[in-house]
Order: sequence, then structure tokens, then C-alpha cells
Amino acid sequence: MTKIACFITPHGFGHATRMTAVLEALQERIPDLHPHLFTTVPKSLFAETLKRFSYHYMACDIGLAQKDGLHADIQTSIQQLQEFLPFDTCLLNELAEKIQGCQLVLCDIAPIGIAVARIAGIKSVLIENFTWDWIYKAYLQDHPGLQPAISYLNSQYQQADVHIRCKPYCSMMQGDLECGPISRRIRTGRTEMRKRLRCKNKNIVLISMGGMDLKLPFINLLPDRKETFFILTGQEKTHRLKENILLLARDSEFYHPDLINAADLVICKSGYSTVAECAQAGVSIVTVGRLRFPESVILEKFSTSMLNGRSLEQADFLSGSWIRHLNQFCSPSRKPAIATKGADTAAQYLSMLL
Repeated sequence: MTKIACFITPHGFGHATRMTAVLEALQERIPDLHPHLFTTVPKSLFAETLKRFSYHYMACDIGLAQKDGLHADIQTSIQQLQEFLPFDTCLLNELAEKIQGCQLVLCDIAPIGIAVARIAGIKSVLIENFTWDWIYKAYLQDHPGLQPAISYLNSQYQQADVHIRCKPYCSMMQGDLECGPISRRIRTGRTEMRKRLRCKNKNIVLISMGGMDLKLPFINLLPDRKETFFILTGQEKTHRLKENILLLARDSEFYHPDLINAADLVICKSGYSTVAECAQAGVSIVTVGRLRFPESVILEKFSTSMLNGRSLEQADFLSGSWIRHLNQFCSPSRKPAIATKGADTAAQYLSMLL
């Protein structure tokens, strides 16, 4: 059995789905591969895709505390970072003991895995399109309390043995490998998926705000758009609110890449995994920016330049003013998918390391 350890930040679900896509491609190349996952992201998300893995519930990263899916809580983040950093030596030694027998340690983008790998004498691989020190710098002028975390985390990231950068990446830091956007694969065809959704011949608008809670005050405006079938992911439970509104819980039976492939338009926060999945499907996209979150600017630029997407201000999204302009957002035809074989590129490289 080929064992590896994976440390995955719990900030949203995008990093977990990116790691899952890489591991799926890697298990195809190494059938006896057994990943040990260290994260607080729900186990069910990985079970949707991976054939086998072991799950270790662990808060291995802080990232950014969130008020909701669009707003960060910087002061709480600083307090949590002060408690978490520097890494506890006893914790590092305990984790190093746990991963003995692993041949590789993958980190997206939780740097504690790099420190653990160093103690265990195992090669570490950083997979990223940004690192937390780069994110924190955007808030530093108003929150100087972030400086100790920036300095410490930068030193940790620099000690990774191998560095894989995923497009669209943010900083100009050099890496050992650059790969295209990484997304989980589409498994169900568009026609079949639309049958399962029972949307009839309506246009599908998928609203996806990632793994964070977010109240959507415009929801009472949607029933009037009877020609459109709305799917809202990340809800408390799965149920059909109206004939043309389907609310989906995070653990619903529907695979997110398949939902995107079935949609005519995706409205989403500017998060990596959803943008990558839209690129794979060639579906029209409208991104909702996150105030001052620096990755948003990069992803919105990628969406508009590479996917012919559009962007919405948060206030316009939450008010529902975009609903009357839906016809302008939906493209009459699907676009050719851009090269999104990043998971295969990364897996091929990792298989050589193993």
C-alpha cells in the first residue's frame, strides 16, 4: 500500500475539492494509493469522489475567520492566529508520529503539514494558487497585528520541498510545476442531469456561494421568473421551495461539477473551485466579489478574460437587482471548455515523486 498524508485548510470547500481532484487522478495512476486526510472539512465531501482514504478530524489551519460566505472577520482571525502560531512542538511531534509510513505529504494550503513532514523526514509538497501570508498582506495596513503571522507563515511555506502552482495563481512566487485549473471531473451528462433535476425546458441558474453560510434576501423574488429554474446550493436541507426553486443541502445527492455542467448560468462567489468547474464545463459565469479579499480580483479577471464572464457587486447580488437582467447574463450557446487538466498534470508529477 502506498500511503500519503494530506493537510487541507478548512477555509471553505475549494481547497478540499482541489485536493480531492488531484487524489482521484493520482489513485488512477497508483491503484493502491491510500491518502490520510487531516482537516475539518466534512468527510462526506471526500467520500463523493475518492475510492479509499482515512480521515483525521483536525483543525490544521486558521485561514480567515468568516462572518459569512462573502465577509471575513479579520480581528477574530488575528486572535485565532495568535493562539495557533507558532506551531505547538508537541502537536508537530504527535502528527509526525501519525504519518510514519507515508511516502509524501501534500498541503493545500495548510503549512503545518510542511513542518510535520520536516520532522518526520518525509518530502512535502505545497499545492496552491495563493498562500495565507499573501492574503494577509492585503489587510496589513488596517490590521498590523497580522505581521507576525505573515512572517512566520512565509518562512514555513519556503521550506516546502516541492511547490505546485495552480492557474489562475495569485503571487509571483516561483514553483517547481505550474498546472492548469484543477477541478473535479464531470460524471453525469447534461441531458441526464437535467432529467434528474426535473427542470423541464427551463433555463437553469445555479447560485453557489461555496461552503459558507450566506442569507439570500432576494429569494422571494425568484418565483416570478417562472421561465427560469433556480438551484441554490449550501442550504440547511434539500427541498423544492417553489416549482422553479430547488434548495440543496451541502450533502445533497447531486455532485457539484454535474450541477454546473447542467446549468445555463452560474452565479457564484469568486472562489477557485467553482470558477475552475465553470471553466471545465464552458458554462456562463457571473462572479460576486469578496470585499478586499485579494484572490477575488485574480479570479474575476480570469473569469472575464478567459471565460467571458461578468461580475456583480455584493450589494447588487444581495438586493436581487440582477434578476431583471438575467437574459443578458445567459449566453445563447455554451463556450468551449478551456484546458482544465490541472489535476492530471499534478498527479502525473506526483506519481513520479512517489
